[in-house]
Amino acid sequence: MKKIFTLLLLCLFSFYATAQEVITAEDQGVTLAFVLNIALPISVQYDVQNYKITYTTEDAFGQPDTATGLLSLPLQEDLVLPLAVYNHGTIASAELAPSVPGVVERFIVQAFAGSGFITLAPDYLGLGDNDGIHPYLHADTEASAGRDMVVAVKAWLEQQNIPQNEQLFVTGYSQGGHASMALARSIEADGSDDGLELTAAAHLSGVYDITPPSPGLLALNDVNSVVLSFFLNTAISYNYVYDLYGTPEEFFNEPYLTPILQYINRETDLYTMGTEVNALLQANNAVIGEIFAEQFVTDVLDSDADLMNAYNDNDLLDYAPAAPTLLYYCNADMTVAPGNSIEAEVALRTNGADSLLLEDGGAFSHTDCATPAAVRTLRFFQSFSNSFPVSLGNPADRPEIMLSPNPVQPGSELYLSGLSAEEQTYIIYDLSGRNVATGSTVNGGYVAIPTTLKGGVFILRVALGDGTSVVRRFQVK
Repeated sequence: MKKIFTLLLLCLFSFYATAQEVITAEDQGVTLAFVLNIALPISVQYDVQNYKITYTTEDAFGQPDTATGLLSLPLQEDLVLPLAVYNHGTIASAELAPSVPGVVERFIVQAFAGSGFITLAPDYLGLGDNDGIHPYLHADTEASAGRDMVVAVKAWLEQQNIPQNEQLFVTGYSQGGHASMALARSIEADGSDDGLELTAAAHLSGVYDITPPSPGLLALNDVNSVVLSFFLNTAISYNYVYDLYGTPEEFFNEPYLTPILQYINRETDLYTMGTEVNALLQANNAVIGEIFAEQFVTDVLDSDADLMNAYNDNDLLDYAPAAPTLLYYCNADMTVAPGNSIEAEVALRTNGADSLLLEDGGAFSHTDCATPAAVRTLRFFQSFSNSFPVSLGNPADRPEIMLSPNPVQPGSELYLSGLSAEEQTYIIYDLSGRNVATGSTVNGGYVAIPTTLKGGVFILRVALGDGTSVVRRFQVK
């Protein structure tokens, strides 16, 4: 009987993992707009309701798992809003994930929410409440953690009768830049499988082409402890995901194994590990290569080794983004070199990307670059945001409502036959989703075309008074 019950639980959990559902939504209180306006260099419009979301996903090996993240909702009832995903940067420990109250990076998530985006931030596997090793800079799990959270949260919003539109924006800083590009690539590859379509993306000060270790690196005796922390974290991650050299005890040599195990077991944090390993290198007059098993050092010289393939597997410059994409960096960043973004722009354009922006945010360090990067991203996303009144309702299939003349001249009128005589609210959008005009129909269906619409194709959305709306495309000549 016990075996049958266990099998039943596994089957149920497998179903939920496939369904990508919210398991719990823990109320974490409201962040008031005036507090955000004091803490942030922007002015937000809305108070923000925060939830810690626990949702179903898969681990690095395709097995059912759960993960956590932060969901921040703008507190308003008048508009149907888009979704945005913020992917966080490298953090020292699992307790610094976005779902944990008091974490400073939550302010970025709340800034987006306070500005009119339903915003979520996955903790990633191995962080937050998810146990085990964090698959650091592992593109597939960064993408799946974010994508599964989006699918789960969208379903939960529907259950809570919280309106959302179909727009989806993706961004992230530092490690989150790698994660946001991985997520954007995943959605553009097969997002329709989950009903997802990417509106725009912004990848901020990220590493997009993961550099494998070199013989020169392994010969170093003195290296920046933070850089060493990142390098060791990547090695731990790829050994875990790809099973390259067995257990940590088999992969790392003493005395370096001890601080590395303390980090893996969550007894210390990432940067303490890097500092202690670096101190041991100095004390023993050793080089970085002595940290690792002999086979690792041998494989660094072999371009066909599984080790090299693991690093190459997590490069993200093998596709051409279709959605508008911003690559942002700061030229005084000594942690994530500007060349990461500059070279990514060249590679993505070579692949065929034609809606790509590369921007230098100025002479800021990696830490100081985060704020201007977030502000620029918010403005970039707002230029495409398509928020509309709840009163417009969901689009309905009403073929009898005809639009004429089409094309139309600036300053003239469109007529929608079949509308009721009452005034109906309408919004005109350009093809990027920007609201370019609003108003009300007159005389049973006439829409005034602004003189400012100087040629091009536009979208007209008109409320029908029954909780639905009609959408029509028209051309201005």
